[in-house]
Amino acid sequence: MTRTVPASTGTNAEHVSSRIDLFVLSLLVLVGTVVTWFRVPDDHRDRVWAEDSNIFLGEALDQGPLAVLFNGYAGYQHFVPRLVIAGLFPFLDLEAYPVVIFAVCSVLTGLTAGAVYWLSRDLVPWQPGRVALGLITVVIPLATQETIGNLADLHTYAMWLTPWLLLYRPRSWWSSAGWAAVTFAVVMTEIQSVFFIFLIFFRLRRDERRSWPIIGAFVVASALQLLTAITVDRGTGNGPLSIPSTVIGWMINSVMPLVTADPDTIRAWVLDYGLLVALVILLPITAAAAVALIWGNGDQRLLTVALLLGSAAIYTGSAWANSDVWFMYAEEGLDSIANLVVNIRYGVASGMMLVAVVPIAAAVVLRRYPRNAVVRILAWLSTVALLLILANGSLYTISLRDWVDRWSPAVREAVVVCGNSSAPEAVTLPVAPDRSIDILCEDILAHTSG
Repeated sequence: MTRTVPASTGTNAEHVSSRIDLFVLSLLVLVGTVVTWFRVPDDHRDRVWAEDSNIFLGEALDQGPLAVLFNGYAGYQHFVPRLVIAGLFPFLDLEAYPVVIFAVCSVLTGLTAGAVYWLSRDLVPWQPGRVALGLITVVIPLATQETIGNLADLHTYAMWLTPWLLLYRPRSWWSSAGWAAVTFAVVMTEIQSVFFIFLIFFRLRRDERRSWPIIGAFVVASALQLLTAITVDRGTGNGPLSIPSTVIGWMINSVMPLVTADPDTIRAWVLDYGLLVALVILLPITAAAAVALIWGNGDQRLLTVALLLGSAAIYTGSAWANSDVWFMYAEEGLDSIANLVVNIRYGVASGMMLVAVVPIAAAVVLRRYPRNAVVRILAWLSTVALLLILANGSLYTISLRDWVDRWSPAVREAVVVCGNSSAPEAVTLPVAPDRSIDILCEDILAHTSG
């Protein structure tokens, strides 16, 4: 009599685990999208932000969206923003442009949260810790000020995603090809992603060959970014800052905004306590990093080192590339904080990488002491406390978008002006935070539903 061999419990368990992962991933994408959408006041979504105007929209209108897909700007490539414009261009309605862009960017932020959750499954086996890593993407307080909802700052999320991509172990060649495409798009959107090149040397072994397409995509995109940096002038920055000013700036712009996005509060802290508040915030993060480095496995140690170095490198690279007197904290003195930069967007990805060590450390101690009730309680408390602190800080809905008038009324008025017999060649439209864009009347009439 022939017996039917039952499927292995391991295979069934893996199948169930994958289905749960897909459900959680989908939920994170949805939650991330909705949370990002509601992080600014309603009318703030009706403002076009910075390069979303004259660079991404303007160049697409002037030259065609596909012709500018690989155009360098400010010394590097911006592939995903230009790809988004190319995809939207056939359906472009100028009146709805900022709202549509905010919606698309909200979805992309949610997808980033889901991607971090998925990519971290081997590095952080504790599922609540992975959920926390995904949620960090959408509740980091500082992002509200100017990072969310626009293509110009989408590269922030590309930087955050890069180390997770490079340390991921694909289960199949199809998965590898898909994540390789994501890697190419990510690195072609943020030149500072090249910083993580050292991680590829840990994925060159033969038993890691499914990671090679991801590595190949990273290398090709990095080479194109570096070529752009050589051939396209950035035209900003006054050279490297001093080390003291760089360290102080990192503490003010990456560490302190983990608790609040209110720049006035941070200025008051600096005036009253110097850098003491930043040092207090760093204490539990330092303890978590030590736990991950001492007790984590090889990959977890590598991830922790990459995130800590990445946090420092992102702020340093951005501040040095855009250096000016308002970044010179050491030279000007902290009593001049009113005239220095506070809460600059360079701290967003830097802050995300910094706090990520907390759920990583929680996963490490749970794996080392799986039956210890005290350890389990501490792991849960630290992870939940982190998310509550970040979420509370993100409730402050400051946004620099309201420095200019709303976009859609200006477009409607432009349609009327351009429809007159004595219409001008172009009309000026308002752009946040303190810019404007001239759009040809023929483009305004061609790309408005009215």
